[in-house]
Amino acid sequence: MDILKEQFDRVKNEICLISYLKKGSLFKCYQTCGNKSCRCHKDKKYRHGPYWWWSTKEDGKTKSMLVPEGMLSEVRSYIDNYRLLKSRIKILEEISEKIIKAKIADYKRQFKKTGRS
Repeated sequence: MDILKEQFDRVKNEICLISYLKKGSLFKCYQTCGNKSCRCHKDKKYRHGPYWWWSTKEDGKTKSMLVPEGMLSEVRSYIDNYRLLKSRIKILEEISEKIIKAKIADYKRQFKKTGRS
């Protein structure tokens, strides 16, 4: 059980190192402009962009925000950090389950020895 507790503490410490995070995804799109005489209205290959959008769900509704190209890698890291946190929480749950099962088994062994509950 000591090994499991060490694993738990290691993952917990990894979580403390995670910086800003946010759920969502990035997608790029090409758009037409407001100038009707622009060639972007005549052929898709002339659309303006790429523009990067960050999309997430809030209160059951999709929210999107235009991401400046200079911040693209930073926003991508927020999304990666969110996914990393989720994966680490899953690992903590798995380790916790093993620890809890071991504690219950220890308790039952003690109960058999002493005859108390």
